[in-house]
Amino acid sequence: QPVFSTSPDKCHVSHVVADTGTWEQKVAQSLEDMPEAAAYVKNHNLGFTIPYTIKGEQRNYTPDFLVCINDGQDDLLTLILEVSGRERHDKQEKTATARSLWVPSVNALGRFGRWGFHETSDPWNVKNEIRAYIDKQVF
Repeated sequence: QPVFSTSPDKCHVSHVVADTGTWEQKVAQSLEDMPEAAAYVKNHNLGFTIPYTIKGEQRNYTPDFLVCINDGQDDLLTLILEVSGRERHDKQEKTATARSLWVPSVNALGRFGRWGFHETSDPWNVKNEIRAYIDKQVF
């Protein structure tokens, strides 16, 4: 699979594996260029999953990226970033669970910092999308 070599000051993993052609590579490149992105990692074989249910069957969702965002608050925001290409039958359930159930639950718990979720279908505009996401957050 194609890979993107990362900068060690932004990512502790040396390469980003591209699961969907060049989309993940473009996102990684954009994150490297963003001063707001303090650190990031492609969630490839890291074991971070979010459980969800579809048609009564328990499954695990593996989001694409975890990004530590400096949004001006006292602590960093961990943004779960999903890169969406073609629509899959289970995509809506996975992303809705992450956005509407998992993130509010982990934030309410309060022991693991602040979390957010964003889905992009335009890796070439992801910088603007993340900045818009940061601007609309209420803390």
